[in-house]
Amino acid sequence: MTTAGSTTLASRPLPLRYPPYPTLPTGTRPTSRQYLDPVLDRKYLDSVLEWAKERRRIAKLSKKDGGGLISRCTGVVIGWDGANKRAKILTAASVVCDFNGELHNPALKLSVSMPNKTTTEGRLLFYNVHYGIALLEVMGDYKLEVPSFGSGTNYGQVIFALGRGENMSLMVSHGTISWTDYPVLLRNHNMFLSCDIPEGGSGGPVVDHGGNMIGIAFVENPGPVFISIKTIMTCMEMWDQFSRVARPLLGMQLKSVELLDVSIQEELCRDYNITSGFIVSQVLVDSTAEKLGIRRGDVIDFQDIDCSTLSQLEDHLLSLGWGYLKGMHLTVDLKVEVHNLFDSYRESITFPVQFTDASKQVN
Repeated sequence: MTTAGSTTLASRPLPLRYPPYPTLPTGTRPTSRQYLDPVLDRKYLDSVLEWAKERRRIAKLSKKDGGGLISRCTGVVIGWDGANKRAKILTAASVVCDFNGELHNPALKLSVSMPNKTTTEGRLLFYNVHYGIALLEVMGDYKLEVPSFGSGTNYGQVIFALGRGENMSLMVSHGTISWTDYPVLLRNHNMFLSCDIPEGGSGGPVVDHGGNMIGIAFVENPGPVFISIKTIMTCMEMWDQFSRVARPLLGMQLKSVELLDVSIQEELCRDYNITSGFIVSQVLVDSTAEKLGIRRGDVIDFQDIDCSTLSQLEDHLLSLGWGYLKGMHLTVDLKVEVHNLFDSYRESITFPVQFTDASKQVN
């Protein structure tokens, strides 16, 4: 086992600072359907109707200034204190902050339209721009329901993305979790949907065919993305206990070998004996990964982590943040095998993963 500064990898020259980024093959997504086809989707209709009956779970949020409406999104009730009449509403961070995590003008008001069509003002409790989530609190004499949460997510899984329309009507898009991942914004936890989400539905729940909430959806390029309920609940539990969330800083954007085109998987297996791991599609300048000698195009394999997809990897790394919050460690050393495909060799290194508890964007 080798460490930073003593490896063959570390002696590799730095890349050009602004190399041309590889062009991704154009993906095709099914045409979105804002509403369910009553015939084609009849076997799934009961799951959505169950949510329609429990209208007390989904709210509509609007961001306003003195001039009127700026933007709107959807939120879902994830906590209800009936004794004190307080509800916690999960929604998209974009309603409270910009792309870098800077809060919008404090004068802006968060207007929350509740399922009974009354309107109240929301108070921001927590947000994290990296995960794209925000938690609001509202008070009032409502009868609200907390949804049941699913146990996991799978690629190819049938999903429904729900949102509130301008008149508080329930809107639904139907699709699947796509068998793909894109190198976007170092957000390795994002999964992609095969359908567009309803207009104004960013921050709204994603539901499986059993009626369980398995995450929330956002509008992002190159397409609608989805963050799993497992990741969300870990963030919420960290915030409940420590009033902050500790997330890992890999300094790399990755792509799962498992989700590559079959022909590329065959080539990796035949020519390099690689059947799993993650392809490095981007390395941040001056990051730990770059200093260790990891370069774009390498394939890395985390030795002691049982994962094959980015969402599994990110959930494991996020779970390591508990030790950081408890003061047990500042970094966690991971054993990583790096495959340098260009020079045809592989090397095992120790990768010290750092953490940040900032709500704003930190790379």
